[in-house]
Amino acid sequence: MTRIIRAASYARYSSDNQREESIAAQDRAIEEYCKRKGYVLVKRYADEAKSATTDNRSDFQRIFEESMLGAFEVLVVHKLDRFARNRYDSAHYKRKLKLNGIRLESVLEQLDNSPESVILESVLEGMAEYYSKNLAREVRKGLNENAIKAVHNGGRPAYGLQVNPETRMYEIDEKRYRAVQMYFEGLDADFTRAEIARQINRAGFRTYTGDEFKITSFDTWAGNQKYKGDYVWNASSSKDDSGKRNSHLKKPSEEQIVIEGAIPAIVSKELWERVNAKLKKRQSNSDKARLKAKEVYLLSSLLFCSLCGSQISGESYTSRGRKYSYYKCSSKCENKGIPKELLEKIVIEKLIEICFSPEAVQQIVEKVKKLYKERQSEVADDATPLKEEIALLDGKINNWIDAIGDGVLDRNTLASKIKEANEKKAFLSSQLAQVEIIQKTPEIDDAAIVKVLNDKKTHLLSHNQKDQKAVIQEYVDSINVHFTSDKKLDMEIIVKFDMLGVPMVEARGLAPLYRRTTTKASTRVSFNLNFASLDS
Repeated sequence: MTRIIRAASYARYSSDNQREESIAAQDRAIEEYCKRKGYVLVKRYADEAKSATTDNRSDFQRIFEESMLGAFEVLVVHKLDRFARNRYDSAHYKRKLKLNGIRLESVLEQLDNSPESVILESVLEGMAEYYSKNLAREVRKGLNENAIKAVHNGGRPAYGLQVNPETRMYEIDEKRYRAVQMYFEGLDADFTRAEIARQINRAGFRTYTGDEFKITSFDTWAGNQKYKGDYVWNASSSKDDSGKRNSHLKKPSEEQIVIEGAIPAIVSKELWERVNAKLKKRQSNSDKARLKAKEVYLLSSLLFCSLCGSQISGESYTSRGRKYSYYKCSSKCENKGIPKELLEKIVIEKLIEICFSPEAVQQIVEKVKKLYKERQSEVADDATPLKEEIALLDGKINNWIDAIGDGVLDRNTLASKIKEANEKKAFLSSQLAQVEIIQKTPEIDDAAIVKVLNDKKTHLLSHNQKDQKAVIQEYVDSINVHFTSDKKLDMEIIVKFDMLGVPMVEARGLAPLYRRTTTKASTRVSFNLNFASLDS
């Protein structure tokens, strides 16, 4: 029995072009598409007389709010220009849906959700990092000289500090420094961050954007060495997939520049060290509790019952002091529960055989190189419009912040707009970096692609469950499972690669029966295994 996939539709009609399809026509096309795909249409969204160039579309905004509730799995549009004005806007909103676990599909266009595309993104990120390191080397030399002199190297100074416009040296911000002291004193007295935020707000302090403080306002305060008078530069390391810097990840100490006592201290070194020791101990205890309490199910959301079509989910129980973890059909049909470790081990073994054999790797390399050539022709003229849009977003953000500071507009009204604009700017900046790399690199190196694939294989074989789950979710579309009462496992793994030439694989030497068919989006591998030694 096939699994049930819940879908939602989005249609839009622009009054400026009467020849465009009406919402009713778009709906009919989407309904036919869902029938062909076997989707159940459970939700409809529509905006009339709205342009895709504006995000102020009521139902369009509701999609992102309601997608977090899990009411549907797929959003279907008639055509991408009904959804967004260009492919970068489309990619931005597609990513927002993906973060909520929603897939975007178009009736008239084939969207690239393939692993090849993900692999190419990884290769391009590596190339961008390589080029940025080389191109920025001379710039960094000058910044290093500034850092050695404890001169401000750009960016907004930490809350409670300011920069002298003439000397470019750090000074204490007399209007704000007391809030920083209250924060450290509160932590030292074992107050929660919520309690400290209330105290700081009652004292009349506000964030740089004019908002009241909340617990997330202090994310980088405790570990900021500038507050104890030490100048630090080149500490932050990595960025996330949207291009935002992750301040929690740090470069090796030998790459950082730290000059003790180079700037005025807001709190004493003793207080700073005491607070950070407390937080480190608290975090260690929290991590231990989290690791003990949370079980990671690598195959969650991918498993479906071959008997009734329901989702198979992970569950565990304890008997006589021993914990047992299984995957079981959510509808409690006659399909037997499957031991978690066993099923995950089999899937990882099969995935390595299917997608990481020498033959498969060579096919994937060729597919990624072909995709790269297609991407080159697509982005030939994209750098300038991307730069213009980023500059436009910068202007909007600055104007909104100024309006809040001047009291012209309510901060609550603009807070969500500023957040959305910053997210979009970060995404477009990462896309611009890739476009510039593609434009200056005629061919992609086979070795770079193979390295990404080897890294993914290493993640699969590691004991890091987060890395394992990421690769499995990237490569596997779904897994249909039947575990019978006589302990026979019948499993169909549907991978996202289309690979006709991959040799048949053996399954633990048990002479399995295979059935392989190939569709446009996936390769199916079925086998029967008999585990006579398994407990019921």
